[in-house]
Amino acid sequence: MSKRDCLPDRSHLLFEMTRWRAATIVCCILFGLAAAEARDEQIEITKLYQRGLVGDKQAVTDCITMLEALLKNEPNNQLARVYLGSGYTLRSRDLNLGPQKLLALKKGVALMDEAVAATPDDAHVRLVRALTNQSLPFFLGGRAAARQDFEELVAIVSKNPEKLAPSDRQLLFLNAGIVAKQGGDKVRASDLWKRGLRTPVDPKLTQALNAALVGN
Repeated sequence: MSKRDCLPDRSHLLFEMTRWRAATIVCCILFGLAAAEARDEQIEITKLYQRGLVGDKQAVTDCITMLEALLKNEPNNQLARVYLGSGYTLRSRDLNLGPQKLLALKKGVALMDEAVAATPDDAHVRLVRALTNQSLPFFLGGRAAARQDFEELVAIVSKNPEKLAPSDRQLLFLNAGIVAKQGGDKVRASDLWKRGLRTPVDPKLTQALNAALVGN
């Protein structure tokens, strides 16, 4: 599987995630599945990840197993690595309080960081990390890390919009604006949301962008 082929809430203690946040990550996961001849393995991983996002613990475990097997065969597949890292943060969500919960989270973050470090200009890989970090509690520093990733992504797509599909660019500008507003920069947030509206390809994202502007 090539890097461009796509693979694939955070809740209680380490993760409290809104329904919208879960939906945005699912949107990102699906961005490559329109490619012709997507393999059954890719589709299965995506389905498992989607189920994991909405709380299916066994799906998280199965998704991690499949991604780890994939990486054994394709050790340079950074898209698989970043999703594996995100999967481990879901495992952390599902574990009871204790050392294993924190270890799973740290492993997930480390895997995502490794993937981005290996392919810093890959917008897909960086977007998955940004969306995952955005869902982490503020005291873990996820929000600051997400904002940095979103700003990097804005710079990347400003130079080369084709690095992300139009709907994923909308997703980027929506969430980059949310993080900017959380950081107290309402002017930057409005600018990012307006940029997301320049390509109104996804009705739900367009609605969310308009709502964000009205509420800013």
